[in-house]
Amino acid sequence: MELRDYQKAAINAVVKEHGKGVHRQLLVMPTGSGKTVTFAHLVKGRPGRTLVLAHREELIDQSIATIQTVNPQLKVDKEMAGYQAEAASDIVVAGVATLGRKGTSRITKFDWSSFATVIVDEAHHSTAESYRRIFEASGVLQPPKLLIGVTATPARPDGITLSDIYEKIVYTYSLRQAITDGWLARPRGYRITTSANLDDLKTTNGEFVQRELAERVNTSERNQQIVKVWKEYANGRRTIIFAAGIQHAQDLAERFAQNGVPSKAVWGDDPERKTKLKGHQNGEYEVLVNVGIALEGYDDPNISCVVVARPTESHLVYQQAIGRGLRPVADKENCLVLDFCDNSSRHSLMTLPCLLGLHSTLDLQGCDLLHAVEELEMLQAEHPAVDFAKVDSLTSAHSVIEQVDLMQIRFPEEVEKNSDLTWFRAIDGGYKMLIPKEGQNAPGFVRIYEDTLGRWNLVGKINGEDFHGSRATFEEAIKVCDEQIRGRIGKITLQYLLREATWHSKKVTPGQRQMLIRLFPKRLFPWEQMTAGQASKMISERLARKVG
Repeated sequence: MELRDYQKAAINAVVKEHGKGVHRQLLVMPTGSGKTVTFAHLVKGRPGRTLVLAHREELIDQSIATIQTVNPQLKVDKEMAGYQAEAASDIVVAGVATLGRKGTSRITKFDWSSFATVIVDEAHHSTAESYRRIFEASGVLQPPKLLIGVTATPARPDGITLSDIYEKIVYTYSLRQAITDGWLARPRGYRITTSANLDDLKTTNGEFVQRELAERVNTSERNQQIVKVWKEYANGRRTIIFAAGIQHAQDLAERFAQNGVPSKAVWGDDPERKTKLKGHQNGEYEVLVNVGIALEGYDDPNISCVVVARPTESHLVYQQAIGRGLRPVADKENCLVLDFCDNSSRHSLMTLPCLLGLHSTLDLQGCDLLHAVEELEMLQAEHPAVDFAKVDSLTSAHSVIEQVDLMQIRFPEEVEKNSDLTWFRAIDGGYKMLIPKEGQNAPGFVRIYEDTLGRWNLVGKINGEDFHGSRATFEEAIKVCDEQIRGRIGKITLQYLLREATWHSKKVTPGQRQMLIRLFPKRLFPWEQMTAGQASKMISERLARKVG
């Protein structure tokens, strides 16, 4: 299993940060990008023994198989239920429910002084008491031992922060970058509105109460709508459907079968679970309707359609669901996502656009998600006064533009309070600034964004030199960035970045005209009314989306 460039970068980041004294690290990589392969290579050559923790049998077995393939010289063993790891094992892959169960004697049988590394798969579960018991017993929360959490979704639906366990996100490979690089399939989507209403449903830890949700969405009308839409858009695609409960899954599977579509329902303690999963992977039936078992540890790259029939407010749950369809194979052009969105003014339901920072009400209408983001970024750069968070389709975005004074200059309020430089809000979150070129150096950039541990990260390249860091608050982060910018550029360049510089009110320069025409070849500009400041803002926002 040869490592990809980003997997090598993740391993290098772990080694580098550990050398700097960061002992509790978090890696963030999207579902399907090879997290298991990454940590299987990471254990090579590490001193002492390694413990790998997972909470599902499928994840445990996958980890054992991958680690053993990458490290055939090492003894890899399983600690779970009826399986007992041998004392001579180099790597122990353990089930958390077994090893972290309160009062169990199995946690005391290991010589924890011989373990130097603990790796946690699906690390967003790390705050649970069962994990904490293992961390305490192994001593991994204290240096010099190394704790590595690996996850696609570091945010938790209950809002509990992972910062109590992990010190730093040492490496992030974003979902968008993985799709752009071709390591994940390109998702397309439709947003379908149903007649069900969720306003009076309760939520617990950021999720709907399952019994109440299942009763509300499991109706004959809604189930038939799901079948009808699937047959219209996804017929012939191997499909996984996420249902709200066992009865909902069974009723949906039966409705598909009644409409001539082979299907099965499967759930956690289903005695035929393994047979059904294998049958779906072998192509014996097109549609698998599941309850909770396919969020983690279920890998079938031939799935090319994901149906979200179970509404959720959880980014974590939603991203895991969509991830089931994003693994690429040679003849798979894309993954189709069907979001069935029920009526609700109280709850913010996750949909496909949310994964890349867009608004949940945006209907892609079958469009490629990455294309939609790039189109809206282009429109945002061309029309900085427009709030594109309010659009419900790419078509309506153009109508919104016509209703706004396009020459009005506005900066984010939080920027105006804390900086006198020209920071712009990025459409996918955070803030960016483009740094003009000086001499022979290429143009630079600076970006500020908040990570899921609540830290504000800053990254940039100015005059060919990279810098990065993190601060506890946005105010601190933007102050540090402004200081870095002022210390690294000349006085003339700084004048271009000051919001209130006198040149802003002057007429557009010939050079700005040429740049605007090149960047916006189809746009007509009111040159006589336009100022140099307005031109500079449009140019900077357009170019800023190409860097950082």
